[in-house]
Amino acid sequence: MSRVGPRDPVSLGVASRRSLADLLWVANTRHGPGGHWFARVTVDEGDHDHLATPDDAVRYLRDHHVDVPAGEPRERDLDALRALRGMARGLLDPANGWTPEVRAILEGTRFRLDDERGLAAEGDAWQAFAGDLTLPLLELVEVRSRLSSCGNPVCRLVFLDSSKSGTRRWCDDAGCGNRHRVRRHREALAAG
Repeated sequence: MSRVGPRDPVSLGVASRRSLADLLWVANTRHGPGGHWFARVTVDEGDHDHLATPDDAVRYLRDHHVDVPAGEPRERDLDALRALRGMARGLLDPANGWTPEVRAILEGTRFRLDDERGLAAEGDAWQAFAGDLTLPLLELVEVRSRLSSCGNPVCRLVFLDSSKSGTRRWCDDAGCGNRHRVRRHREALAAG
């Protein structure tokens, strides 16, 4: 301890404009056919990609309550979102870390303090949106041991397991979890 103050690095109380949920919905723009709450999937037809077109990207993110910029993203904006998605999903594997594409986004983003004492990425609307998502990604790297993929093999949504035991299996207990329990019950009735 120094006589003038502590020597430990200062932790700043600033917030980002984007949440972990915003980042995870971007990560979930690619998922299996069971990744929609209404899906009653019997055949796995592979993943589909909601970043394939600007219109689909905007619709999917808005449907999941992500506050997106006005207008449609350009192809380079979709590429940035794909890079963020790839890294976020890649964190499921402990061997993976920062990708060159996401490092380039982070290194190319300038931040400023906004009026609410938050960090805001500079740039045009969609460029700033991608830059803002790098801040929750920093947090996701820190809590990556709680990142999971849904136990429904045809869903493949990723989520943060905030349960005390760290054993949550389903992206949504009322959706995928309930479908699993119903299927298990029907199989038991048929067998018994």
